[in-house]
Amino acid sequence: MTDATPELPARSAEVDGLDALLSRPLSEADLDRATAELAVPIDLREGSRLSVLAVRAGGELVAVPAAEACRVIAPTAVHRVPHRSNAVFLGIANHDGEILLCASIEAALGLAPRAADAPPGAFVVAEHGRERWAFGVDAVVGVVDVAESALRSPPLTVSAARSGCVRTLARIEGGEAIVLDVGALFALLRGATS
Repeated sequence: MTDATPELPARSAEVDGLDALLSRPLSEADLDRATAELAVPIDLREGSRLSVLAVRAGGELVAVPAAEACRVIAPTAVHRVPHRSNAVFLGIANHDGEILLCASIEAALGLAPRAADAPPGAFVVAEHGRERWAFGVDAVVGVVDVAESALRSPPLTVSAARSGCVRTLARIEGGEAIVLDVGALFALLRGATS
């Protein structure tokens, strides 16, 4: 038995040209330009994007940064907690053995309430740090990738009306979404449990 070494294909002129381009020395101007580009914070770089989970709740488009949107689940029964449940903190729910704290996003943000006999279309489970909350929404629009140029600061009236839980506004297909500051929202929800 002989060990035959396979022949390697001949290198093309394109590969040789690419090697030459990548191995060329960089000028001081090239290094300065690259350093300046990398020094810009990621969220301010041209072409930066924010991925959000967009939903409809209380007649508004609401978005949660996708990194903090844990999952979307089917509506489940919410059990009131004696002497703790209220308009914002609805109670707890069991989903696949996990106990979830449930809140009304409409009440927390001052949105139009859902009719008492209208069940939510889905529950969104959001996570910030090690804390998770679930809230019912009318419909899930989906995960949307938003260009930073499509984001704008909320007017003071919106921030105040939404209890300081609005991070930014995002233009997406179907309208302008309120992008939530999940940390601020969770602080508000924790306050509703006491």
